[in-house]
Amino acid sequence: MAKKPTLTSISSGYASTTTLNDNFTALRDSFDNTLSRDGSTPNTMNADIDLNGNDLLNLGGIYVNGQNVFNLLDNVTISTSAPSGGNDGDIWFKLSS
Repeated sequence: MAKKPTLTSISSGYASTTTLNDNFTALRDSFDNTLSRDGSTPNTMNADIDLNGNDLLNLGGIYVNGQNVFNLLDNVTISTSAPSGGNDGDIWFKLSS
């Protein structure tokens, strides 16, 4: 569920500038607590994000500790020939640099 700022209704014209200013402050603070689609700041995650079973699309890369996981996977090959000491049915990975 989306976070919504708590705003106070102003029932009689512009009589309460304090309430109006408090509402604008609440709106500003709520915008500061969002994840930016264009990368503008603040744009950091301080908690896990739940995609509710949805996929991440159009990724340029997934970085873990500064390493692009896609690049690491490009260096993994599966060989069907058993290396020395291997058993039939084993799956072996060869990492190449």
